[in-house]
Amino acid sequence: MDVPAQEEVGHWEDDYWMGSDWVYQCNACGTQFSTVDEFESHSDYEWELGNDHGSYTMTSGEMYKHYTGEKYWVVDIPAQDEVGHWEYR
Repeated sequence: MDVPAQEEVGHWEDDYWMGSDWVYQCNACGTQFSTVDEFESHSDYEWELGNDHGSYTMTSGEMYKHYTGEKYWVVDIPAQDEVGHWEYR
């Protein structure tokens, strides 16, 4: 069976790497804050309510994509050489 040559088929995608930012997690309730000041506001509020939320742990926040501004090619269908046969007379 003869098969004609086929060019590579693909598409461009944005390049990225996965990472996270540091956050401050309340040791009492697990709520996460972007800054120490936000945690301290939370802690002060809870203290006024009679709850001790006075300590936190610095931990990794939610993962998200950091785009590099570069693109890379993704091959959907690889190129294929022509397949055929010779006929002699």
